Amino acid sequence: MRNIIKKQIKNVLTIFALSVASYSSISNANSINNELISNLQTFTEQSIYVDKKKLTHLVFIDLWRSYEGKGDEAMIAALPDEFLAKSQQIWIQPEINVTKSQLVEFQQYFSKVKPLVVDKQFALMRALNVWQSPFHVLIQGNKKVFSGDAEALSDFIAKRYSVAVTKVQPIIKSKEDEIQLKNVIQKSKKVAKTHKPLAGGSAPKFSAKTLTGSKVTLAGALTRLTDKKPLNLIFLDSLCPMPQFPDCEAKIAKLNKLVKADSSRQWLAVVNSYYVNEEFVQDFVKKFSLDIPVLFDHDNTIYRAYDVYASPYQVKVNRQGLIESRSALLN
Repeated sequence: MRNIIKKQIKNVLTIFALSVASYSSISNANSINNELISNLQTFTEQSIYVDKKKLTHLVFIDLWRSYEGKGDEAMIAALPDEFLAKSQQIWIQPEINVTKSQLVEFQQYFSKVKPLVVDKQFALMRALNVWQSPFHVLIQGNKKVFSGDAEALSDFIAKRYSVAVTKVQPIIKSKEDEIQLKNVIQKSKKVAKTHKPLAGGSAPKFSAKTLTGSKVTLAGALTRLTDKKPLNLIFLDSLCPMPQFPDCEAKIAKLNKLVKADSSRQWLAVVNSYYVNEEFVQDFVKKFSLDIPVLFDHDNTIYRAYDVYASPYQVKVNRQGLIESRSALLN
């Protein structure tokens, strides 16, 4: 009988310890670094005053989805006055496929989307575990009290403030509105259109460090070419496998075979920093057994310079610094 009681007490203490550990883990997961929010600036580099007396409502957006009518701008405008009075909206656009001129154009069309922040190197998204948009995070003090999509936010507000949240119906646009919106998008894309370096053109110069700390420049890599074979730049995304990169695993396997088949060819991988950090890329390299120098493209400057959006993607550069070819088909 005594042994049974001891066993029951031991089980209770074990459950209690696990509960405490779990609670501690949740508390730590919801803790927010104050500097993450207090040092925010708009995309025009204006400091944002964060009112600590209010809920900080971070609204993660994708401006192109907003243009398509798939954003949460109308939903937020229709939130209960009680919530809006006690919260401060700060809009966050990931640093991907957007330029400053596009953001200026966007705010002219969506005038209430202010202040607007560009999430450089996805620092906020990574810190707050945000992997979709539109998405909402509510912060009180240094605690994350909510994160979720529009529907979850509406439910949270309804329960917290005991008010009904109006369901926003899709806005039916007139022909004139549709034409105006189409013109805005076309103008925005035209303003920000970049020069895509094509075969026969000069390869954009770059300077970066490999994952092992070695400095690599395009000029330096080209001087090491010993024959007529070009430098093979391989652009990779470490989030592979992902739906937007079909067959990326098989393509990387093919890359490894190409590398092993001819030791006289010079290879250099460039991995972007969208949604990832250097440690994540290290794991990616180990996972796929990449045996070539790998550059971690901080701020995605090399990706933007070469105007690459596929993965894997190959750009061949000859000794004269001219692009021989560029393609998603590795060879």
